[in-house]
Amino acid sequence: MGTAKLIDWFSADGERLHGALLLPAHYQEGRRYPLIVWVYGGGLLSSYFDHFGLAGSGPFNMQIFATRGYAVLLPDAPQHTGTPMLDLALTVLEGVNEVIEMGIADPDRVGLMGQSYGGYSTLSLIVQSKRFKAAVEADGYADLVAHYGEMDKSGAAFGISIEEGGQGLMAGPPWQFPNRYIENSPIFYLDRIGTPLFMAHGTADTTVAPFLGDEVFVGLRRLGKEVEYARYEGEGHSPMYWRYANQMDFCNRMIKWFEVHLGVRGP
Repeated sequence: MGTAKLIDWFSADGERLHGALLLPAHYQEGRRYPLIVWVYGGGLLSSYFDHFGLAGSGPFNMQIFATRGYAVLLPDAPQHTGTPMLDLALTVLEGVNEVIEMGIADPDRVGLMGQSYGGYSTLSLIVQSKRFKAAVEADGYADLVAHYGEMDKSGAAFGISIEEGGQGLMAGPPWQFPNRYIENSPIFYLDRIGTPLFMAHGTADTTVAPFLGDEVFVGLRRLGKEVEYARYEGEGHSPMYWRYANQMDFCNRMIKWFEVHLGVRGP
C-alpha cells in the first residue's frame, strides 16, 4: 500500500494551504510518478491524511491508484462567496505545482477526479487549465442555473439551498446575481476543455439529477471533445453505494481511463 504525508503550499493569492499526499507503493525518492488529484471545492481534505484510502471507500479508495504506481493528492480548496470556480484554480493548481517541485509528480502525467460537488470542481478546473491530461467526474454538474431549478418527484428543489446558502456560494437566486451564476458555471466554457474526460452518473440520482450530467456530455460531444459517458441504470448519487457489479465496472473504466491517458500500466 501507499503511505500518506502532509504537505503545504501557498495559494496564488497568498493563503497557506495543506494537502494529503498519498505516495505510490514502493515509492523511490528521486523518481517522478503520475499524479491523480482528488478535488472537492470548499473541503479541507488534508484532514483525511490518516484515513485508509483517504477519499472514501469502494471506488474512491485511493489505494486503488497508489498500488498501481500513482501518487494521489487531496488538496485543501477553500472557496469564497461569488468566486468558487476561480478559487479552485487559485488553490488546487498551486498544490499540484508543489508536488511537481518536490520532485514527486511528473508534470506531463497529472490526472484529476471528483464526485458530486467534486465533479463540479473537476469541470471547473479543466475549463480553466490545460494542466490535466485526463479527468474523471461522477455525479457532477456544470450549470448552476439548471441545478438551482432541479426538482425531484416530491417537489423538493435541493439546488436552491445549495446555491443560495450552501457550498454553491452564490448567496442568492439567479435573477439577483445572473452574472455570478454564469461566471461560475463551467457549461459556458466547455469549448476551453482540452482534457479527455470520463463521466459517470446514476440514473436514479436524486441529489444531482442525471440531466445535469447529460448536459455536459451533449455539449462536449457537440464540440468534438474526447469524452466518454457511462450511465448506471437505477443507481443513486454515489458509486460507493452502487451495486457491486456496477462499482466494479466503474472502477475498471476509471483505471483504464487513467492508464491510457497517463501512460501507466497495472502493477
